[in-house]
Amino acid sequence: MPRIARVVAIDLPHHITQRGNYQQRVFLDDRDRTQYLSWIQEYSVKYSLSLLVHCLMDNHIHFIAIPHKEDSLARAFNTAHMRYSQYFNKKMKTKGHLWQGRFYSCVLDEPHLITAARYIERNPVRAKIVNKPWQWKWSSAQTHINEGQAAVKPDNLFESIDMARGSWKEYIDSKEDEKTVKAIRAHTLTGRPLGSKAFIEKLEKRFSRRLIALPRGRPWRRQK
Repeated sequence: MPRIARVVAIDLPHHITQRGNYQQRVFLDDRDRTQYLSWIQEYSVKYSLSLLVHCLMDNHIHFIAIPHKEDSLARAFNTAHMRYSQYFNKKMKTKGHLWQGRFYSCVLDEPHLITAARYIERNPVRAKIVNKPWQWKWSSAQTHINEGQAAVKPDNLFESIDMARGSWKEYIDSKEDEKTVKAIRAHTLTGRPLGSKAFIEKLEKRFSRRLIALPRGRPWRRQK
């Protein structure tokens, strides 16, 4: 399914991901990760972007963030990634693109915010790097279960979801079903919002554009 023009819904959560060019490693050590997160923190504050969830893997990144201006996502991530690319290329004495094109993103409703947050914080478990999500230092999992402080301070996830902090550890320790994982990946790669039919129809009215993928040959009627 083709990727659509980016949808940025102010004050709603978005899943963001980006890989290294040709899936190359973008973080070689903890110094790289610390430097990257410091710039993400700096530019998220500067460009009015609330960071709720994050996870750094060797060759890609995941975030859930809430933009408070139309250009918050683009300015925060593009600026941080450009600056980090310069740092990385200087360190490695190389030239060229570090990141694979522009970042991917999709808008999430509240139930899918919860499932996407678990999906992100379980990335190191699926990759068999750790046995438990909170054992990975470079995600927001430790902060969310009050067992450490992440290198980047996330905004309060639990103000945006109908789940208590005390339940989060058990929740992220449970494996998500494959259907959920596929849906999160597919919607993020195409840019189509991930949510209920009513949620997406509301966004279609807001942006005056079709956001639900329709069967081939079926015309779209603008919602009135």
